[in-house]
Amino acid sequence: MSGARNSTLTRRSFLKTTGAAAAGLACAGAAGAALSGEVLSPATANAAGEEKTVYTLHQFMCQGNCSIKCTVRDGHLAMIEPSDAVAPKYQRCCMKGLSEIEHVYSPLRLQAPLKRVGERGEGNFEKISWDEAMEIVGSELKKAWDAYGKGSVYISASNEPRFGMLASILGAGTGVEPGIDRGIGNGVDPAIGGGGFASCTNETRDWVNAKTIILGGINFLETSLMRSDDFFDAKRAGAEIIVVDPHFSTTASKANQWIPLKPGTDGALYLAMISHIIDNRWYDEEYMLAHTSMPFLVDVASGQLLRGGKTPETDPAAGEAAEPTDYLVWDTVTNRPVPYDDPAAVPALEGTYEVNGAQAAPVFEQLKASQREYTTAWAAEKCDIDQEVIEQLAEKYATGGPAYLCFGYGGSDKFSNPDIQGHAMVILTALTGQIGKPGAALGHPGGGQGYGAALAAWPLPEGMVPAEIPVRADRFADTDAGVHVIISLGNTLQQYYANMNKTRTWLDSLDFILHVGMYDEDSVAFADVVLPVCSKFEDTVEHSIVRGGYNHIQLSQKCIDPLFEALPDYDVMYRIAQSVGLESVLPADAEELARFSIDNADDPLVAGITFDALVKNNNTMPLAGIEEPRIGFADLQFPTPTGRMEIYYEPQRHSGQALPQWEENNEVFDGNPLLEKYPLQLAQTRTRFFVHSHFRGAAWLAQFYTGCIELNPQAMEERGLIDGDIVEVFNDRGTFSCPVYGNNAIRPTSARIYEAAWSKDCTSGNPQNVTNDHVNERDADLITGAPIPFNDTLVEVRKVQGE
Repeated sequence: MSGARNSTLTRRSFLKTTGAAAAGLACAGAAGAALSGEVLSPATANAAGEEKTVYTLHQFMCQGNCSIKCTVRDGHLAMIEPSDAVAPKYQRCCMKGLSEIEHVYSPLRLQAPLKRVGERGEGNFEKISWDEAMEIVGSELKKAWDAYGKGSVYISASNEPRFGMLASILGAGTGVEPGIDRGIGNGVDPAIGGGGFASCTNETRDWVNAKTIILGGINFLETSLMRSDDFFDAKRAGAEIIVVDPHFSTTASKANQWIPLKPGTDGALYLAMISHIIDNRWYDEEYMLAHTSMPFLVDVASGQLLRGGKTPETDPAAGEAAEPTDYLVWDTVTNRPVPYDDPAAVPALEGTYEVNGAQAAPVFEQLKASQREYTTAWAAEKCDIDQEVIEQLAEKYATGGPAYLCFGYGGSDKFSNPDIQGHAMVILTALTGQIGKPGAALGHPGGGQGYGAALAAWPLPEGMVPAEIPVRADRFADTDAGVHVIISLGNTLQQYYANMNKTRTWLDSLDFILHVGMYDEDSVAFADVVLPVCSKFEDTVEHSIVRGGYNHIQLSQKCIDPLFEALPDYDVMYRIAQSVGLESVLPADAEELARFSIDNADDPLVAGITFDALVKNNNTMPLAGIEEPRIGFADLQFPTPTGRMEIYYEPQRHSGQALPQWEENNEVFDGNPLLEKYPLQLAQTRTRFFVHSHFRGAAWLAQFYTGCIELNPQAMEERGLIDGDIVEVFNDRGTFSCPVYGNNAIRPTSARIYEAAWSKDCTSGNPQNVTNDHVNERDADLITGAPIPFNDTLVEVRKVQGE
């Protein structure tokens, strides 16, 4: 049956079934805390006999940066509304924010410090006091320091809670977990001088100035709800919005065009667009010559960029270090190589030239050669879309006025080859000059939130810095990084690791695991000690958190006292530092830190904003000079060695990726024999209901979604399934079970579940039991290392016997 299914399904048969964008919201699921009784007793408010209004900020899990207004009645958080203290555009809050009351008083709250009893991973704990917990924590940290050094401690940080200085204070490792949300950025940012995140170069308020907006693999109207008006404002202003996505998303339903390519083939689409633009000479020669590395000379034989005074045979790594800005171009006036920044030169973009007895060619000439096989006909077959669609998309992008080229983190970013996609996208930008001006930009729209201000950092003693960890965290199970202790902040062991069965084996080998969080989430089960933190609505001081983002400075204000025995983030961080005698380097409390961060900030955007002024203005103030949308690189100066878009990745020439070359995924590709056994691609997608693995404790949201797997009705029928059946999702790595529901928006050869579902969302197991943890050989070449290919996963689905 599997073979027949793959041979008979076509794109057109899929398109016939995609009339509906969603199905069956009320997916039944099993939920229940692993902890109970005294530890998770019902919450009770401390009656204060009064009502007050508190203006504060929403937590860091979202990129919405919402300002909110809270009503506190008799000491109980009673209502959350959008703040009326900001301009009308920013007076909004989605259901995730409005349902925070459900999280504050959730039965899944961790209420007291816990100590493991029984085997690690069983989830059995006993309640202990804070003093006992901190005695254990301090003892275990010192034991690890004595045995292995401070670098043996690793702080695994999710979005919540926030312990900004703890890694520096402890000398622990941290921050090597960019295996998510960085795959495409790995391909974009080397060219424009970024750090691998590839945030959108322009703010989404600028979308109204665009004529063409391409959204590749991002369900913007669900994952960026607070800026959904920018989408519709752009559409009303005449922008043509095109969504490239294997599934019929909410955003696709509102766009002008939907292009349903095959999962994991986005890079092929953009490579073909490059070829079509070059073939039709739709590129901007003036921009390429002045602002990119397209005219830089490359030694044809070695792939090495030529530098002043050096012969092609000279390897800078073996001899004298080359100047990073010592590149050469071929001057068509003097017919010789000259420095790229020679003001009298007229550089060549094409041709082959002899330099010191060797053949050299401009990067653009090399690009043309490397693109020959990536025709629109090739991509049409690879992506399973019509050739004319690709050609029209390339023409619209190159010639259809200012254009945006955007991508998401929840889809094509989670395959084995997204850096190739990102590299192709940045080359498209360099070819056309679609950057640095109104209506023209590149990147992930989540970074299109506007202006963000830099706040002052609390000064720590010299030398108090995090340890350097040479291995990515999701590689710890395969490579000895010298890590023996994990401090897990939030649900990191669920969020950042694929192939959970292998992760469990690695976790068993650790000396100590400390979990700090709000909820009885999956990471709790692996801990030796658990510390409960408060929600951002609870505090021991009046103000504690300050942040600068989405055109504002925001300050948090206490709504209620801490519930149960939980403590705010700062207080827990302080106690951990205190457990090893290092608390003296910290401010006395979080309010002192917040005041210092604001009042000592020297960012011009913070001009006129002080801690006291924020308090007087309901804890939020707009940044200075934000009236017009942010336009990145408006001066066309990039933070690269040459100040240009450097699209030729010389360090990657040994892996064949100096210019982007198509590479099949590790698992999801045509012709993989594994498809006979596991014919469905598992997609973990982003949603309006959750952010990563967070917000899953709200009953209000659970009315509309609880854990389930979604299949196209055709795939359901082939497997004899009906809505609500309990199914097993499995492959050679593992298995999990949950209800199944049909959804016409899903491709017939895919299965969809929302990202990072908890075990509580499933009947048994965990979705990460089956996900792919493959590592590319070129991992070390990438800014942040290879991504975790969660979506590059093949599975099969079958009904659980007896159901």
